[in-house]
Amino acid sequence: DDRQMLLNLVRLRYRDQPMFLEVGALNTQFSISNEVNASTVLGQGDSYLGVGGTVIATETPTVSYTPLKGADFVQRILTPINVNTLFLLNTSGWSSERLFRLVVDEMNDVGNAQGSNGPTPSKAPAYKEFKHLAFLLREMSLEGLVSRGSYNNQKVLSFEPEALDHPQYLEWCDALGLNPDKLVFPVMLATGDGSNGSINVNFRSLAGVMYFLSQSVQVPEEDVAAGRVTVTTDETGQPFDWQQVTEGILTIKSSPTPPENAAVAVNYRNSWFYIDDSDLDSKSTFVLLGQVYQLQAGDAKSAVPVLTLPVGS
Repeated sequence: DDRQMLLNLVRLRYRDQPMFLEVGALNTQFSISNEVNASTVLGQGDSYLGVGGTVIATETPTVSYTPLKGADFVQRILTPINVNTLFLLNTSGWSSERLFRLVVDEMNDVGNAQGSNGPTPSKAPAYKEFKHLAFLLREMSLEGLVSRGSYNNQKVLSFEPEALDHPQYLEWCDALGLNPDKLVFPVMLATGDGSNGSINVNFRSLAGVMYFLSQSVQVPEEDVAAGRVTVTTDETGQPFDWQQVTEGILTIKSSPTPPENAAVAVNYRNSWFYIDDSDLDSKSTFVLLGQVYQLQAGDAKSAVPVLTLPVGS
C-alpha cells in the first residue's frame, strides 16, 4: 500500500496515469513429499545396511489484486473532503496546521496554493498567507486557546475568552475578516469572505490532495531538462521551488541508486523515489494521506478482472 501510494504521487508529478490496486485475497497451498532410500555396504567381515530419507514441505502463497476503477471509484476520489472528515481527523490527534494545509483549498478567500490540486501549474500560486494562518491556528491550539466541537448541529471553532488579549488570535481574525469578539465561529462548506461571521471553507478532493503532495517530488535534473515535468516559474520568470509550499508537510527525494535509509521507496523511470526514514514530518503526512484515502475511497469496489500472482514474483 505504501509503495503504491508513493508511486502514484510520483506518477502524478510526471502527469502519468495513477493506478490503484486492492488486495482481494491471499491464499497459500502446502505440499509435502518424501523420499526413502536404502544402501548396503558388504565387506569381508561385517555388512552394513543404511536407511535414509527426506521430507520436503513446500508452501506456495498467491495474492489476488483487484484494480479499482469505474464511475463509483472515480466519483469518490473526486468528491471534496467535508467538514466532518476534517473535524474527525483533527479530534483524532492530527495537527490543525498539517490538516488545513493538506485538505483545505481556500478559507474565507485566502487561498492555499490554489491550482496545485491538479497537474503542476506553470505559474507559482499564492500560499504564504494561508500557510501562516495554519501555523497560527496550531500555535493557539497548543496554548489551549481553541477547541473544536458542535453547536446547534453545526461544526464550530471555539476560542477561550483570554484569546482576546492574544495577538495571534487578533491577527488570525483580521486576516479572515472575522469579529474577534464572537469567539465561536461556525465552519461550513461555502464561499465568501467571512462577512456572515463564519469560517467558509473549500476543500480539496482526494485526487486534489494527491496532486498537491505530488509537487513535493524532487525530480532528477535530467528529467527536468528533457521536459518530462512542468517547470513552475515565479513572478520573475525563475524556476519556483515547491518546497516553499510543502516544507514541513512532505518531501519525496530522488536518487539514481537504491536509497539506504528509506521508509518507503519505489523505482520509476530509471530513478529511485523515496521518503527518508528520518523525515518524521513526511512520514506523518504519509500516514495521514493513507487515512484520508481510506475515508474517501476505502469502500469503493469494482467488478473488473482479478490479477493473481505468486508472492515474490
